[in-house]
Amino acid sequence: MHNTSNVGQTSFGLGQVALNLAREQAELGCDARVWCMSSADDVRWAYASSNLSEGRIVRFSTVGPRWLAYSPSMMRAAKSEGGEIDIVHQHGIWTYGSYVTHLFHQRHCTPYVIAPHGSLESWALRRARWKKFLALVAYERANLFGAACFHATSESEIEDFRNFGLIAPVALIPNGVSSRWLNSRGDAKNFRESFGIPADRRILFFLSRITPKKGLLMLIQAINAIRKEFADWILVIAGKDEFDHKAEVERLVKQLGMEDLVRLIGPLFDQPKRDAFAASDLFVLPSFSEGSPVAILDSLAVGVPVITTKAAPWKNLDDYFCGWWVDVSVSGLIEALRNAINLSSEELVAMGQRGHDLVTSKYTWAASAQKTLDLYEWLLGRRDKPGFVVVD
Repeated sequence: MHNTSNVGQTSFGLGQVALNLAREQAELGCDARVWCMSSADDVRWAYASSNLSEGRIVRFSTVGPRWLAYSPSMMRAAKSEGGEIDIVHQHGIWTYGSYVTHLFHQRHCTPYVIAPHGSLESWALRRARWKKFLALVAYERANLFGAACFHATSESEIEDFRNFGLIAPVALIPNGVSSRWLNSRGDAKNFRESFGIPADRRILFFLSRITPKKGLLMLIQAINAIRKEFADWILVIAGKDEFDHKAEVERLVKQLGMEDLVRLIGPLFDQPKRDAFAASDLFVLPSFSEGSPVAILDSLAVGVPVITTKAAPWKNLDDYFCGWWVDVSVSGLIEALRNAINLSSEELVAMGQRGHDLVTSKYTWAASAQKTLDLYEWLLGRRDKPGFVVVD
């Protein structure tokens, strides 16, 4: 059972990881389910977007603030139905879903795996510290220190776990992309026409939450420093607003007189998202903190080279010559932008092809799902420890 708060469009990647793993695990013969606290509309969207077969998503209602994800009905189900579940794989922490995961273990001795997805990184821990402290005291400490194993999506996450004092084994299993996305096609012309972006402007594309940790203010300052060189380009920002950060971004754009260089277009999903990638020459994620962002995989999978900071575990961009992996600073972004925007379209396409080849060979959900099944078998005492599991 995959335990995640939300599987809808606003699940910020966590829901998508759970859905994709469950789908591929089912293809490999595992009876995988996703328990969530999403709306009925979100669940319908999740089925359509993930191609998961009917009945694999189990929805529970919540009580109180949505961010807390408090669900008495899920707790009752954990007590009464939990004995049928061999293992729990939790995605994300700090919500009441953590209490439910630990409840499974207490009632049924069910081993569980926790995938924090970047939530234990130092920058992330400093956000909303008082809420996290209360959660830690109330339920999260017991949950974290009772886990049979942790799921890290990058090597840097393993270090985060150890710095937090967690000593349980860690399975290094990266996020992936689906064959459906790898084989998809986008309509660049339709995207430009939908948002009024001229055909002669090259597109630098950002797709993620519009939130402070994503580094958009730093990116805009970097573009402003090279605005004459950037004149033939436009930064297109797509994503859902969080903490009212969109207003901060818009204020800085206006203050610097960059309205012609920056466009905010709101969230994108499904085919409009694919059309945006088809129209883009470059993708950028200038974050202060990341786990293993699916957006970078999505970009490389469809042949769009990437600029990101060293807050994201993507040294492969340099190693495979499919992007730029730079310091978390305005100067680092300026250097990468200068290098990138002065390349020809043909050179960027070649970089994108190398990124596509990298993702195809190393980062598919099918491969990640097989690793999770090997992990489960080990935790249940049915096989030897897999080589991707770290115990020190």
